[in-house]
Amino acid sequence: MESKLPRSGPWPASVCCALPDTLSQATCAVGVLPARASGGAPLADAANTVAAAAAAEFATPVTPATPTALDTQDPLAALLLLPRFADRDGLTRALGSLSGSDRSQQITTAWFLRQYDGQHTPALAEALLTDPWLTQGDTPLQRHARARVQLALADAWNLRGDHESALRLADEARDGFRALGHLPGQSDADWVAANIVHDLGDARMRNQFMRSAAALAEAAGDTDRLQTAEMALACFAAFEDATAAGIAWKAPARRSENASSPALRALAQFFLFITEWGRGACDAALAHALLSIQASEECGQMRRALLDNANAASLLMELGDLDAAAARLGHRLDVARHCAWPHPLGCTLSVFSEVLVRQGRADEARRMAREAVTVLARVPRTTHFLNAQLALADAELECGNIDAAERGFTLVHEQGRHVELVEDRAYALFGLARVAHARQDLAQARSLLDKALQQPHLDPDQALRTLICLSRVAQAQVEAGTAQVCADEPVALLERALRIADEQLEGAQRHELLLELADRLQARRRDPDAIVALRGALQALAADKRRATERQGMAMEARHRSETVLAEAQHHREMARKEAARARELQAANRELSRAVAALEAAQRELMERHQQLQLANDRIQELSLTDPLTGLRNRRFLTQVIDKAVAEALRAHARPAEMTEPSVEAGQPGRDLLFFLLDVDHFKQINDRYGHATGDAVLVELAARLREATRGEDLLVRWGGEEFLIVVRHARREETAVVAERLLSSLRDAPIRLPTGQVLHCTASLGVASFPELPQPGAQDGTDNAPPHTLSGNWERALERADAALYEAKRLGRNRWVE
Repeated sequence: MESKLPRSGPWPASVCCALPDTLSQATCAVGVLPARASGGAPLADAANTVAAAAAAEFATPVTPATPTALDTQDPLAALLLLPRFADRDGLTRALGSLSGSDRSQQITTAWFLRQYDGQHTPALAEALLTDPWLTQGDTPLQRHARARVQLALADAWNLRGDHESALRLADEARDGFRALGHLPGQSDADWVAANIVHDLGDARMRNQFMRSAAALAEAAGDTDRLQTAEMALACFAAFEDATAAGIAWKAPARRSENASSPALRALAQFFLFITEWGRGACDAALAHALLSIQASEECGQMRRALLDNANAASLLMELGDLDAAAARLGHRLDVARHCAWPHPLGCTLSVFSEVLVRQGRADEARRMAREAVTVLARVPRTTHFLNAQLALADAELECGNIDAAERGFTLVHEQGRHVELVEDRAYALFGLARVAHARQDLAQARSLLDKALQQPHLDPDQALRTLICLSRVAQAQVEAGTAQVCADEPVALLERALRIADEQLEGAQRHELLLELADRLQARRRDPDAIVALRGALQALAADKRRATERQGMAMEARHRSETVLAEAQHHREMARKEAARARELQAANRELSRAVAALEAAQRELMERHQQLQLANDRIQELSLTDPLTGLRNRRFLTQVIDKAVAEALRAHARPAEMTEPSVEAGQPGRDLLFFLLDVDHFKQINDRYGHATGDAVLVELAARLREATRGEDLLVRWGGEEFLIVVRHARREETAVVAERLLSSLRDAPIRLPTGQVLHCTASLGVASFPELPQPGAQDGTDNAPPHTLSGNWERALERADAALYEAKRLGRNRWVE
C-alpha cells in the first residue's frame, strides 16, 4: 500500500528565524528542529490552512467544526500527501498516466517516475513548469504543486549529470515548501540535495543534508521519511567504514530488510550488502544486492537498481564467476543505455570492462572502458569517473599500451584526493606499480606497492592483489640478485595474501595463490611444503567449481529469486562449522569450562534464530519464485506444482459411475473437464519494435489485468512465456469451450489500450484450445460415450500440445480467433 504523509504545518517563529535562506546554508539548521512546536499551534494546522485554500479554489467546502479534516477527494489537494517514493501499485499507475491530461496525475507521475524514466519524466516536468496555472498561480496548493514539480525535475537533472541546475532547482523547491511550512516537502528537498552533492563527491555536505532531511521528517511525525533518511545515513557511514557502520547500524537494518516500504527495504538491503562485502562475506553480500535490486525496481528507483546490478556483477567477478558477471551486465546494459544516466551507465560499462579484462578480452574491455570515460566526462570529479579511468588504464595495460596506462593511473592518483573513497588512489598506485614492473623497474614497482599497502581503509581484495604483485616483484628481485631482498620474502608475501583470502574474502582466489606458492616453495627446494600447497590448491579449485556451479543454478531460478536461500544456507553452514570447531577447542583446552559452555549455548540459540529467519526468507522466496515479476501472474513453475491435483480431480470425476448424468450437471453440479486455453498476442513483436519494450511490458500488464477479470478465482492463469498466457479452466464442461474462448478474446479485442504516448492501440489475440481428459471416440469400448476409467488419458502435457497446435492453426487462419 502507498504510505501517506501526516498533516504538518510551519515551525513557530523562534525556529523559523533560525532557518537558512540558501541551499548551502540549510545544513546549519540541523539540530534545531523540534518534534512538535512548543508555544504554537500543532503542526497539523498548517496543512488545514493549505487544504482549506485548495478547497476554496475548487469550490469544495471545509466544515469549520472539523478543522483538521483534509479533503483528500480532491486529486490536487491529495498532492500534499505524496510519499517520497512509490510502491509497486503507485509505480504501475504512474506508468499508465504518462500521457494523461489530468494535472494532478501528471504531477504525481513526474514525482514517482523521476528516477525511473530518463526521457519522458524530465520532459513532463519541464512542460508542467511552463503551465501558467503552476507558474503564475499564488494559492497554497499551486505553490505546493510548483515546488513538487521543481524537486522532481531536480532529481531528473541530477541523474543526467546536470548537477548545478539540479542543485538550483532543489534550492527553489525548498524555499517553496518552507514558505508553506510543509515539513515533508522540505525533507524531500534535503534528500534530493544530499544525493546531488553525493554524486559530486562532497561527503560532508551530503551527510549534513541527509541529517537535516531526517530531522525535518521527525518534526513532521513522518515515520516513513524518517526511517529512509536514517537508513541512507547508515549507507553513507558504511561507505566510509563498513566495519564500524555494521556494528552501529546492523540492528536497524535487520529490522528494515523486510519492510513493507520498498524504498526502505532497498536501503536496508543495500546497507547489508556494503557491510557484508566489507567483511568479505561475498555470497551473503550478493544475496543482499539482488534483493536491493528487486526492491529498487519495485519503487521506481531504476538508477539504484542499475548500480546494484553492477555491484552484484563485481561480487561475481571477485568470486571468480566471470561468465555470470558478464551475463548480468549484458542483460542490463541496454536498459542503462536507454536511461542514458551517466553514473549507472558509466558504472555498468566500467565493471563490464573489468570482467572482460579478466576473461582475456582486452580489446573489447578497452572499447567498453572508453565508452564509460566518454559517458562520465560530464561528471569528472566523481568516483565513477575515476573508476572508469582505472578500467581504461587496466585495459590499455593488458593491450600492451604501457604509456597510455601510466597516464590513466597517474590521473586517478592525482585526482583521487577530491573524492571520499581512497580505494581509487590505492588502485592507482597498484596500477603504476604494474606499469613499472612491465618496464622492469623493480625498485620503483616495489616502492609504489608499499605505498598502496599503506593506504587507509584498504579494500581486502585490493590488498590481496597488491600482495600478489609485490610477491612477484620480490621474486624478480631475488632472481636478479638484489641484496636487500630476502630469498624467502616472496613466499612470506604469498602466505600473507593467503591469510587475507581466507579471513576476509571467503577463500577467493585461493587455488591460484596456492599454485603460485607451490612454485615458489619448489624453487626454494621445499618440496614437502610445495606438495601440501598443491593439494590445497586442488581442494580449493574443486571448492571454487562447486561454488560456481551453485551460483549458476541460483541465477537461472526464476530471475535470481532463490539466490538468497542458497547464500543464507551457505552462510549458516559456515557458522555451524566454525562454532562446532570452537566448541571442540574449548573442550580440549579444559579451561573456563562453564563460561565456554554458556557461550556455546548462546551461539546455538542464535543459530536457531537464524534458522527461523532463513525459513521465513525461504517461504518468501518460494512465493516469489512462483510469480511472474512483470504481470504478477503465476509462472510455469507454479503450474507444474498444482496441475497434477487438477488432473486427478478431473480423472476422478470421469471415473465416477454412470449415474452422473447430464441432467445432474445442469442442476448445478460442476463440470468434470479441464479446458486448456493457450493465448498469444497477435503481432506483439511489431508493438515492441514500434513503441519500445516499455510499452510492450505495459501491454502485457494490461492484458494480465483483463484476463484476471475474464476468469474465475479457481482457474489457473499463467504467463507461459513472452506474450503467451495459459488459462486452465477447472470444473468445466467442454461444451462451454466456445463461450469461454470468446470471453477471453473479447477481453483484449473489445477495449483499446491507451499507450503512454497518448496513442490508442487495438490489440487482438489468437487462442488454441484443448480439453482434458482426451475421451475416446464414441463406441470405442462398449458403444456408449462413457468409457471405462482406464481408457482415459492422464497426460495433461498432450492436452497442452494440442492447444499449442491449435494456437498455430489460429495464427495460420488469420489470427484474432480461436481453434480447438
